[in-house]
Amino acid sequence: MANYQKMFEKDYQKLSEKFNKTNEEFKQLKYEYKLLNSKYQTKCKQMENIIEAADNTAKEKYESVIIEKDKIIEEKDKEIERLKALLNMDGTNSGISTSKTPLNKNKIIPSSREKSDKSIGGQKGHPKHKLEKFKDEEVTEIEKHDLTECPKCGGTLEKIAEIYKDELSYKVVPIKRRHVFERYKCSCCKNEVHEEIPVRLKEENQYGSEVQALALSLGNEGNVSINKICRLIKGITHNEICPSEGYIAKLQKRASKKLEKFNEDVFKELLKQDIVNWDDTVIMVDKKRACFRFYGTNKLALYKAHLQKNKDGVDEDGLLNTLSANVKVVHDHNIINYNQDYSFINVECNEHLKRDLQKCFDNTQHDWAKKLKELIQKAIHDRKTIINKLSESNEENKLINLGKISFDQDYLIAFDTSFNDYILDGIAINKNSKNHYYYKDELALINRILDYKENYFMWLYDFSIPPDNNLSERSLRGIKSKMKISGQFQNIKNAEFHANIKTYIETCYRNDINPTDALISLMEDRPLELSEIIKKE
Repeated sequence: MANYQKMFEKDYQKLSEKFNKTNEEFKQLKYEYKLLNSKYQTKCKQMENIIEAADNTAKEKYESVIIEKDKIIEEKDKEIERLKALLNMDGTNSGISTSKTPLNKNKIIPSSREKSDKSIGGQKGHPKHKLEKFKDEEVTEIEKHDLTECPKCGGTLEKIAEIYKDELSYKVVPIKRRHVFERYKCSCCKNEVHEEIPVRLKEENQYGSEVQALALSLGNEGNVSINKICRLIKGITHNEICPSEGYIAKLQKRASKKLEKFNEDVFKELLKQDIVNWDDTVIMVDKKRACFRFYGTNKLALYKAHLQKNKDGVDEDGLLNTLSANVKVVHDHNIINYNQDYSFINVECNEHLKRDLQKCFDNTQHDWAKKLKELIQKAIHDRKTIINKLSESNEENKLINLGKISFDQDYLIAFDTSFNDYILDGIAINKNSKNHYYYKDELALINRILDYKENYFMWLYDFSIPPDNNLSERSLRGIKSKMKISGQFQNIKNAEFHANIKTYIETCYRNDINPTDALISLMEDRPLELSEIIKKE
C-alpha cells in the first residue's frame, strides 16, 4: 500500500506539473488569441474603411460622370432645339430672302398688308381697269377680216355693219440713219468748213443712241447679263442690230464717265435733306465679297460700290461723315452709325425689330415678344390711317407737313405703358429661363430695345420719319437679282460703273421720268440735269 501511495503521489505530482504547464500554455495561447483577434478586428476595420472609401470615391466619380453626361445631354438638347429653330426661319422672323427657302418648304413672302375677307381680284362696284377704244385719228394701221360666204350654209353675204376691235402693239423697225454735214468754202478766207461733228459720230458707222439706251436699260435696270443683252437686241431687231459683248462693256464704262457730274449733284442734294435712308448688301467681285450701298430718299437715289463692307468704306463714300447734326438717318441697326465720328440722328428700322420679336417668340413661345410686335404693328397701322384721312380731307391737294403731325398725348402714354409692361414681363420670364438655349439671344434683344428705344420709336412723335427702312430694302433688291443672274462683277470698276448708271436711272424713275428717254439723252451727250429731274414742290 505504501508503495502504491508513493507511486500515486508521484504520478499526481507529474500530472500536476503537466497541468500547470498546460495551463500556462493555455494562458499563453489565450493571450496570443486575444492579440491576434485584436489585430484581426483592426485589419477588418481597416478593410471596411478602405472598402467604404473606395465605394465613396467610385460613387463620387460615378455621380460626377453622370452630372457631366447630363450636362452634355442638356447642351445637345439645346443645340437640337436651336437647329430646329434655324429650320423654321423664314422671311417673317429673319432677313432671309425667299430665294434661299429650301426646296421642301413653302416660300413665305412677308407683307405688311392686312388680311381681309375680300376675294382676290376686282371688287364689285369698282370700275373695271381696261384699255380704252382708240380715237379714229389715233389709229395707225387697219387690218380687215372679211368673209366670202356664210360659215353656216355657204350662202352669199351682204355687208350690213362693221365691228371694231382695237389692239395696242408695237413694231421694232431698225433705222439706218445717215447724218449729212454740208461742207462750205468761205469766200473771204477760202477755208473749208462744216458743222462740228459730235464725238458720238466719230466712226464711219456706229450704233445710235436708242440702241445704246436699250442696252444700258437692259443691263442696269433689267439686270440682264451682257451676253443676253446681245441676244435680245439681235432677236427684237430680227438680226439687223448685233452688238458684241465687248461693245456693251465699253458702253457701260462710257456712260458711267458721262454721269460723274450727275452723281456729284445727287450727293450734294442729299446733304440738304432732313431724312436720309441707307443700307448696304454683299456683292461678289472677282470671287470675293464686296459691298454695294444705297443712300437716298423717295426722290433721290445714290449708289456706291466698294471692296470693303465696313466704316472705312462708308467714310470713303463721304456722305454720312458730312451730314449735319439735325439730319435723321434711317438704317437697319447698323452699329457703324453710332460712331462718335458721326453727328447725325439715328433712326432704327421697326420692320427688322418685328422680325426679331417674331423670331424670339418662335424660339421661346414667350408672349411678351408677340404682344410687343402686335403693339408696334397697330401703331404703324393707326399712323397710316391718320395720314390717309388727312390726305383725303386736303381739298386743295397740297402736301401735308408730316413733321408737325404725331399721335396725341393719350395715345403716346398708352403706347408707352403697354411697352413697359411687355418689356418687364420679358425681363421676368427671361430670368426664369436661364437653361433655355435662346436665353442669351432673348436677353440681348431686350437690352437692345431698351438701349435704342428712342431711336426705334421717333416716328410716333413725328410722322415725317418713316417707321421702317423699306425704302433702302427695295432700292437694293435689284442688285441681288443681278448677282443671281451674273454671279459677280469682274472687277470693282465694273461694279462702280453699274452704281453710277443705276443712280441716274433710279433717280429719273423716282421723279416720273422715263429712264430709257433719259438714257437716250445721256448717250447724245445731253444728260438730264438733276435740277430738271427733281420736281420742286
